[in-house]
Amino acid sequence: MHAVTWQEMIKRCHGCMNMIVSAKDHQAAEANKNAASLLEELSQEREREETKKAAAARKRDRKKLKKKERADRDKETADDSATG
Repeated sequence: MHAVTWQEMIKRCHGCMNMIVSAKDHQAAEANKNAASLLEELSQEREREETKKAAAARKRDRKKLKKKERADRDKETADDSATG
């Protein structure tokens, strides 16, 4: 039977600590990468929503303008009929 010396125990403990630290660093790096990915996805989703809202606003504005132009034409037609 082989007795483990104090130096061997310390060496093994340091090896285990290094593996644990390395694993934690890897886990932290992976978590940061995932967080960055999620933040990018949220940013893109916000951009899509803003673009969609802007397009809807432009569509509403065009519709209002057409309605106003139609009302103005109808008014002119009515004025012409009344005077002519």
